[in-house]
Amino acid sequence: MQIIKAAYAAANEITNPALGKDIVGLSAGQGMAFYIAQLWKTVVIVGGLAVMLYLIWGGLEWLIAGGDKAKIENATHKITNSLIGLGILVVSYAVIYFVGAVLKIDLLKPVFPQNY
Repeated sequence: MQIIKAAYAAANEITNPALGKDIVGLSAGQGMAFYIAQLWKTVVIVGGLAVMLYLIWGGLEWLIAGGDKAKIENATHKITNSLIGLGILVVSYAVIYFVGAVLKIDLLKPVFPQNY
């Protein structure tokens, strides 16, 4: 009877197809680590897009400034801030890579030991 209940439960398992196959079957701790890694990846992608757009915006402002010192200064601040943001993104990746190399784990694809 136990075999039938286990087979029935496995066949009727409720899953969320939006999560993908990477998260299905993970424990709570593994799922949280997966979500933190995914959040970091998303923040880096969105941050990279923001850096690119802000850099282009500052460059265009500089081009259309027409010699106006205030507009040129505003454009240089935008370009400087976008490069600082790029530096923060690069440093965050370097920290993740360095910590992963020191601890000998892949922080962006965490794998936990199993108790068998």
